[in-house]
Amino acid sequence: MENFYHHKIEDYLLGELEGNELIAFENALQSDPSLAKSVAQHREMMQRLDALRIRNKVKSATAPQSTKSVARSSNRMLWAIAASLTLLVAAIWWINQTEQTPPAIIETQPPIVQPDAPQTPSEEIKRTLPPQPKEKAKEKQQWVALAREYQENPTQTLVRDAAQAEGDRSPQTRSQKAFEAFYNQNFSLASELLKDDKMVQEDEVARYIRANARFNIGQFASAAHDFDALEGSFQFKHEARWNFLLCQIALGNMKTTKALLAEMVAEEDFPFRAKALELNEKLDGF
Repeated sequence: MENFYHHKIEDYLLGELEGNELIAFENALQSDPSLAKSVAQHREMMQRLDALRIRNKVKSATAPQSTKSVARSSNRMLWAIAASLTLLVAAIWWINQTEQTPPAIIETQPPIVQPDAPQTPSEEIKRTLPPQPKEKAKEKQQWVALAREYQENPTQTLVRDAAQAEGDRSPQTRSQKAFEAFYNQNFSLASELLKDDKMVQEDEVARYIRANARFNIGQFASAAHDFDALEGSFQFKHEARWNFLLCQIALGNMKTTKALLAEMVAEEDFPFRAKALELNEKLDGF
């Protein structure tokens, strides 16, 4: 599975990442040397382009005045020649018309002045205009709703068994409290109790529950990071792969979504292939 953070480098350098998405990217930046290297290279390229644009502006502003004067004189001469030719052609045409047709009385009417019509863009122009803030918000809500509709949550049995396995210890551990919170659908508390990465590094169940807790409270970038870490899991690899796709939908990363969805549809033995086919049809309708 391709690391989706590499698609966010330009947004990060332009300061367009916000909130949890920015936090998730900066966490990935600290833990992924290849991502940090790509960010540094991208920043250097942008700085060189800015320097080149500044040099071009300075060079244009300091061009010799004599060159500009010659260019203006040449333009005025060309316009004068064009105007003379136009007058000559009009005079010849008028003489020919007066020789061929008798003079006639031409009734003239004052021009009809139409009231100013309101200037409204055509439908074609409207389609090319960038989405307005309200439209963007509505579209984002649609993606999130679609992702939640297809989320593959941990079964209650899995969560209950995990809580009971931790329950033999006294006093209660943070993991047990987190599993119980998730079982009671207190997803915010479950996510908070499992926020320490050290707690989930060696515990796939804890990471899987944290990922779904984050998904349920709308922290899709952080949830995607956890699901991506479970790619090699024996127990949760299919569920994690599917929910990672749903995170991309909720984040509006449609290019990544379509690529991942095409892979799932092409795999005959993928456990969620039927859902992938159904979801693919719905995306075509958007």
